[in-house]
Amino acid sequence: MNNILRFSLLIWWVFLLFACEQGTSNSFTITGKLDSVHVPRTDGSDQTPEIDEHAVDWGSAKIVVAQEISNAAGETEFIELVSGTFDADEVNLSGNVDHPTEVKISVETEGADPLTLDAVIAPNASISFLLVEYPAFNSASMEFLGASRKVLDPANQFSISGDLSSIDADLERATLRVTAWEYDHIGEKQTLNYGRVFLDEGKFVIEADVHEPRVVNILVIVPASQQHTQFRAIIEPGTEMEIVAQSAWLNDLTAISGSGKHAQLIESWQQTEEYLELDQEYRVAFQEYQNRDRSDEALTDTAEEKTPRYRELSRKLNRIRNEFLEDVAANAEDPMDSLLALELSAYWGKEEALSIFDRLAKLLDKDLVIRRVTHDRNFHAAHLESVGINRSLVVGKQAPDFTLPDLAGEQISLREIQQDNEYVLVDFWASWCGPCIESIPALKDLYTSYNESGFEIVSVSVDDYKDAWAEGSEEHELPWVNLGELKGFRGEIATSYGVTFIPKSYLIDREGQIVQKDLEPKQLEKWLAETYGGGTD
Repeated sequence: MNNILRFSLLIWWVFLLFACEQGTSNSFTITGKLDSVHVPRTDGSDQTPEIDEHAVDWGSAKIVVAQEISNAAGETEFIELVSGTFDADEVNLSGNVDHPTEVKISVETEGADPLTLDAVIAPNASISFLLVEYPAFNSASMEFLGASRKVLDPANQFSISGDLSSIDADLERATLRVTAWEYDHIGEKQTLNYGRVFLDEGKFVIEADVHEPRVVNILVIVPASQQHTQFRAIIEPGTEMEIVAQSAWLNDLTAISGSGKHAQLIESWQQTEEYLELDQEYRVAFQEYQNRDRSDEALTDTAEEKTPRYRELSRKLNRIRNEFLEDVAANAEDPMDSLLALELSAYWGKEEALSIFDRLAKLLDKDLVIRRVTHDRNFHAAHLESVGINRSLVVGKQAPDFTLPDLAGEQISLREIQQDNEYVLVDFWASWCGPCIESIPALKDLYTSYNESGFEIVSVSVDDYKDAWAEGSEEHELPWVNLGELKGFRGEIATSYGVTFIPKSYLIDREGQIVQKDLEPKQLEKWLAETYGGGTD
């Protein structure tokens, strides 16, 4: 009897151990942190702006982890798996899953739209996120902290990791993003978000699935110094890539895999002795140019005519890159290699690209052609058309007429504006365009000085969305006629003016003839002063 009892106890003990092990292996944890950032005033004082009395209280937010499922009626709905709230600016959630599962992490609080992250939870895995709130601006952002792991199929997994702590910059709340783009079957551009993270003491890991080789854009943003850098890499199933800081300079980051198509199409020229030596020379020359004391070395018109050394070196670096990629695009046996080379900008702005796109459309899978060939081919053709139009729109030519809506929806004709003003500056811009934004203060000064003399400005936004256009217009308080086409560089108006870059401008007279084009604010100021004999102030 005692033996039977001992044997039963042993079986029960083994069962308990098995159950505990099973519970542990199926468990997941999600940890979140809340960080409040108080930005100093812009007037140079150490005081921080007063907190908006209507600022959202993210500290009382509810954190919900939910899974999207289809119900019996075929409708999708979210089922809550676990939830909680911040306690001393932290939250710890745990649960159990049997296999990798796609979920949405939402942070919900009164008075604001939820902040969300698309995540994959898996047995015996942990996730960390950071929510950063800016009380003075009543805004907040949320990203994974240090690691973004969204692998559903290990056979298609890739990883990108790195340690950027050696960079000479304040990396607090710096972020790294890995994205790509393609088109769906109805022609809509889709953004593929492979991972976005806050760096954790400079370190990061991004893991996700990829089903075919593709070019991705890697963007690093350092808000403390308002700096950023971006570069491209090639990922494919099995890729293990490291982002390496070649020096303390933020712009000197390199993606290293050592194998696969990234090594074949990027490292093969980027890691040659010739390229590395030129790159080192470029880095030194660029920093010397940036750091030189302009008060001791004032730039004259004559000095500006001489091309800075860093630009000459940049052209040599681009020549090495372009010659290699153009050879691959034109002659590679694998059509995927040719496509990747084109996506890395081989033959950009050249007619040769069109015939290669046409050849690939016959060789590659139909679905792949729809997503990654047809629209890029058409965009390239439109770009070439715009380049030709830009060359044809010279001084003395008639500027195309157009009618576009302002923010209130009122349709406004360029011809009507011309008739009421002696000169009109048609200025193409976008809310995301840094150089466009930088030119606005100077344009405002010129507008104030010369508007009453018969000078008008018409801004044409090439943003993709009205909200972005409206927010940018409100932020920068544009005082002139402000219209929007909202079709990027592919819009009919942008194409008719040969817009392939922004800011881009045409100065036209009352009859619609082009009198100047692509004037920088200082050049425009000089022209207006000569024309009007000084401002009205």
